[in-house]
Amino acid sequence: MMNLVERRMLLISYAYPPTGGGGVQRSVKFAKYLPHYHWRPTVLTAADPSVPVRDNDLSMELDPQTTVLRARTLEPSYRTKQKLIATGDPSSFSFKRWMKQCVRKAGMSLLQPDPQILWNPCAARLATQTLRQIPHDVVYVTGPPFSSFLLGRTLKLRFGLPLVLDFRDEWLLSSQHFENHQRSGIAYRQQRRMLGKVLRAADAVVATTQASADELARQIQETGSRASVHCIYNGFDEDDLTALRCESNPPDRLRIVYTGTLWKLTDISPVVDALVRLAAANPDSAARIDLIIAGRRTPHQDALVAKLDATAVNVQRHNYLPHGKSLELAGSADVLLLLLADEPGAERVVPAKLFEYLALRKPILAICGDGETASLIEQHGHTYRFSPGQPDRIAACLSTLLAERPCRVTCGADDLGPFSRRRQTSQLAEVMDAVSR
Repeated sequence: MMNLVERRMLLISYAYPPTGGGGVQRSVKFAKYLPHYHWRPTVLTAADPSVPVRDNDLSMELDPQTTVLRARTLEPSYRTKQKLIATGDPSSFSFKRWMKQCVRKAGMSLLQPDPQILWNPCAARLATQTLRQIPHDVVYVTGPPFSSFLLGRTLKLRFGLPLVLDFRDEWLLSSQHFENHQRSGIAYRQQRRMLGKVLRAADAVVATTQASADELARQIQETGSRASVHCIYNGFDEDDLTALRCESNPPDRLRIVYTGTLWKLTDISPVVDALVRLAAANPDSAARIDLIIAGRRTPHQDALVAKLDATAVNVQRHNYLPHGKSLELAGSADVLLLLLADEPGAERVVPAKLFEYLALRKPILAICGDGETASLIEQHGHTYRFSPGQPDRIAACLSTLLAERPCRVTCGADDLGPFSRRRQTSQLAEVMDAVSR
């Protein structure tokens, strides 16, 4: 039965189903469970987002009672942006390649903080029309893209509604690594100013790790903002795991599964180096290893994985898989692979997939440095953890895993409760209750 005091929030998420990806799941799960806590979301998203993947599995989770508003964007397609990145052979001059580089550089200079700023004009018009027609109590914005935070600030100034900003990633850290971002000092200073503006407009900010929340609190103090700061981790949805069926693998093989994007912050080179060394020392052992990778890969990461084609390791590559298929693949693993490069700021990052990995009760081979990810897996998972600079130790671990088949992890019933999507939505509802009083 619907509660009579149910309130409305405008949930702004540039990417939303049928768009796929890990970041989309956070918005979908919040929208799914918010009505249980007396909040009815109105979703504002892009009608034609410039994104790489689609996921019909996530589309099936959408509540037909949730209003989804779709505003068109003026930005180029994702394929066009990728063509500008693919500059070809740098050893010879090409006028076409030079022109592409100039266009890309100009575009990144003008489109700050990100190309998705071109969505804001149409999104602002549709949001303004909606807020004038239907009273709402809170504006909630999730990013990246961080240009959506500027849209949230505009609506806060225009309507005086409380503004909650959800930082799925740290703005300044991400701008140093994301595709299609300019990394000049001028761009960095511009984005610092933009960050200060949105923080001063916010009533509350949410981070996905405690360390990021602490960093946001420092930035808030610097800017003179009065926003409250909260940590709401990414998580797992029990509903996704209920019907999951996982078959046993042959006892003489080791099945290692990685799901997710391979890029600068999830560099696979330590695992590749380890497998190359293992294959050179013991080809028979390497031939019993199945490495399954599912997700987008940058060209550089693809080239690293290709080194394994010359070894006895059985490598299976999949592009992005729908969420359900990805979970099934992870559930089939003997060992799940978690990667986090040893980059400055990475100690504050926790890959979103970690929580579903933990919920699957599988052993985890984690390649990461010290930080919040290491702390979480040591508390909650059966984990073999190594730093990225330890390929010999990783190779030795793989040999041990081949000899001693890893077992399913057994944990207490409530040990992962704080990471359930339903409970995390209750945390978000409490934040919105507080700012809308």
